[in-house]
Amino acid sequence: MATALPEKIGKYPIISELGRGSSGIVYLAQDPFNQREVALKLASPENITDPVEAKRFRKLFLNEATLAGKLNHPNIVAVYDAVVDEECSYIVMEYVQGDTLKKHCHAGSLLPIEKIVAIIYKCCMALDFAHKHGVIHRDIKPANILLAYGGDIKITDFGVAQIASSQQTQMDGMLGSPAYMSPEQVREQPLTTQTDIYSLGVVMYQLLTGRLPFEAGSGYAMLSKILNEPPKAV
Repeated sequence: MATALPEKIGKYPIISELGRGSSGIVYLAQDPFNQREVALKLASPENITDPVEAKRFRKLFLNEATLAGKLNHPNIVAVYDAVVDEECSYIVMEYVQGDTLKKHCHAGSLLPIEKIVAIIYKCCMALDFAHKHGVIHRDIKPANILLAYGGDIKITDFGVAQIASSQQTQMDGMLGSPAYMSPEQVREQPLTTQTDIYSLGVVMYQLLTGRLPFEAGSGYAMLSKILNEPPKAV
C-alpha cells in the first residue's frame, strides 16, 4: 500500500516523491520564499532496527546537514537548508533534472570520449573546491554524480564526507562503496584528498570501458583485489 504524500514538510509544500531507500525519502518540493523547486531528503531512521546503525545514520545525516551553504560551486549540488531534530530531520537541496552517471557505465551506453573528458574535468574542479574547504567526499562513484539534462555535472551526497572543521577525533570505520574505495580507505587509514582522486579514477575507467578495474563476487573479495592486484589492462 502506497504511503500518502505529505502536504508539507517544514515550510516546504511537497509536489511529488522522487525516490526512497531504507533510511529516507527524497521529495520534489517548492521553496515558497525563493520560488524554486527543490529536492527535500527526509530522514527515516525509524526504519533502521539496529540501534547502533540508527545512531550512525543520524551522525552521517547531521554530517551532511552541516554543509548547508558551505560548498557553493557550479558542479556541486547546493544544500540550501537543513533541520535536524528528534521529530523531523531533513535536508533541502538543489533540484537537478537528469540522471546519474550509473546508466553510462555499461558497454552499450557509453558516452563519447570528449564528453567523458569534460565530465571528469568538471568533477576535478568540484573536488578541488571541496578539498580547499576541508571536505573529503569519501564516496565518489557514478551514482553520486548527476548528469543534468542540459549537460552539466553535479556531485552530490556528501553524507559520509570527512569534514576538517567537525574536529572528529575517531575513525568512523569503513565508509564508502567497496568498488570505488582507495587502498587507504580499505585499510581504514587516515585519508587525504587523494582518496577522492583515486575514486574518480575508477569512475573514469568505468565510463571509458564499461567495466570496473576490479571485479569480484563479494565485497570482501573486491577489497582484497584493490589491495593486492593490479587493475585490468584497458
